[in-house]
Order: sequence, then structure tokens, then C-alpha cells
Amino acid sequence: MVSLLEDETLKFWDRLIVGAKVTIDGVEQSYPIHESSYIEGNMLKKFVYLESESGHVTHAYVHDQHGRRIWEQTMNIRKDEDGIMVTFFFELELKEGVSVG
Repeated sequence: MVSLLEDETLKFWDRLIVGAKVTIDGVEQSYPIHESSYIEGNMLKKFVYLESESGHVTHAYVHDQHGRRIWEQTMNIRKDEDGIMVTFFFELELKEGVSVG
């Protein structure tokens, strides 16, 4: 069961992430977040679809409206002309605890 806090926090992150940058053959390109991105339980899944580009994919990150990097991945994918989906997973876990002092 996802709590109200988890649900609202995931919705916040969902709205915050507006685009992605992917490096192919050393050139950074902008990509939109794919419309199939969704929240499931305590997991936010953001997808970036690379369609017809080909080359060596080495880096990708998602960003906010100001271009600030939110999460990034290093990868080593040789992409041909078939499409691939780069996926970013954001899992939220709330923990209880007691702090003394």
C-alpha cells in the first residue's frame, strides 16, 4: 500500500522531470520524456525513446525545466537504427526511526 506521502512525492518528481539529454557518439542531444512514463506503487518510471539515431550511446540524464540534472546514467550501448527505450527508475522508500540527541 502506498501512503499519501509516497504518492504525492512521486507525483512531484513526475512533474519535475521534463526532459532528457542523451550522448550518442560524443554528441549530447535533447529528448522528450516518453508519454508512456508512469507511477506504479512506490516506483516512478521515466522513459526516453531513441528512435532512428544510431551510434554509441554513453550517457543519459533527466532534467527539470531549468536544465538541472536530476538523475544520470552511464551506459555502453551500440545502437543501430532500431528504436530503444532508456529507462530511469525512481523508487521511494519511507523509513521510520528515532533520533536521540
